[in-house]
Amino acid sequence: MSAASSLDHSRLIERLAGRLRWRGAVDGVSAGQGRGSRSAASGEFDNHARWCPGDDLHRLDLRVWLRLRQRWTRSYRDDSSEPLTIILDGGASMGFGDKPQAVSWTCELFLAVARSRRDPHRLWILDDGNARVALPGDRSGVATRGDLRSALQRVEPTGSGPGRVVMISDRIVFDDLDDQLQGLNRWAKPIWISPWLPEEVTPTASGQVRLEAKQEPPWIGTIDRSSCQRYRQQFDRYQRALRSWLTRRGGSHLPIDASQQGEVLLRPLLHRSGPLEVVSG
Repeated sequence: MSAASSLDHSRLIERLAGRLRWRGAVDGVSAGQGRGSRSAASGEFDNHARWCPGDDLHRLDLRVWLRLRQRWTRSYRDDSSEPLTIILDGGASMGFGDKPQAVSWTCELFLAVARSRRDPHRLWILDDGNARVALPGDRSGVATRGDLRSALQRVEPTGSGPGRVVMISDRIVFDDLDDQLQGLNRWAKPIWISPWLPEEVTPTASGQVRLEAKQEPPWIGTIDRSSCQRYRQQFDRYQRALRSWLTRRGGSHLPIDASQQGEVLLRPLLHRSGPLEVVSG
C-alpha cells in the first residue's frame, strides 16, 4: 500500500470511528451509556473535531461558529466502563492473499471506535497455543496456529470488567466448540469476525490443481465439481455450528469478504447483524 493510500484509509477509519458506537448492551450497560468520551458538557474537555454532515448538531461549539464561522464539535473526557478486548488469531492462512489488509482495517476500525469513546482497549495475538499482547507492527499471518483452547485461556480481559470481546479468525473446523472456545465464556456477547476469501467460501476451481502452504509440501491432484459441492455443504455446516454456539451466549458471527477494500469491506460491520451502528443525529 502506498503512503498516499495508507493516509486515505487512515482518514476514512478515523472519520467513521467518530460517528460509530457499539450496537446493543453488554453487562447491563447500553451502548454509549458507559462513561467515556462525551459530547455533553460534563467531565473534562478533551478535544475539538471537524463537524461532518450527519453529526449531532448539539455537539457544535457555538462559540467557534460565531467567531470563525467554522463547524467544530467539542468532546469531553471521562472514565469508561466499556473496555474492549480484540483477539487476533495466528496462522499462515491469516496472511494469505488480501487477508492481511482486511484484518488490519477491521482491527483499526474497532480500535479507533474505542479511542474515540475513551474506552480501554487491548489487542491480543494467539501464537502457537499462547496469547500475547500485540506490539506495533505485529501481524497475525506471521504467528503460528496452535491449540485454541489453551491460547484463549491466556487472554486477560481489558480494564476493570470483562466488557466486550471481538475474535478475528478464519478458523472454521472445531473438534469440540464447548471445549475449544470455553475461554470466550468470560465475556458477554462474544463477537466473531471471519475474514474469508471468496474461494474459501464457494470454491470454483476444478480439474488439475496445485495447492501450496507455507512450510508444507505442495499437494497436486484433481478436484471435480462434486468435491466442491461437498466442501460447500461441510463449510456451511461448520459455519452454522459456530454461529449457533455464539448465539446461545448472546453473541454473533459475522463473515466479511477479505478480498474487498475500504467502505465495501467495512460495511457489513454496520449491518443490523453487525457489532457497530451509526450514532443518530
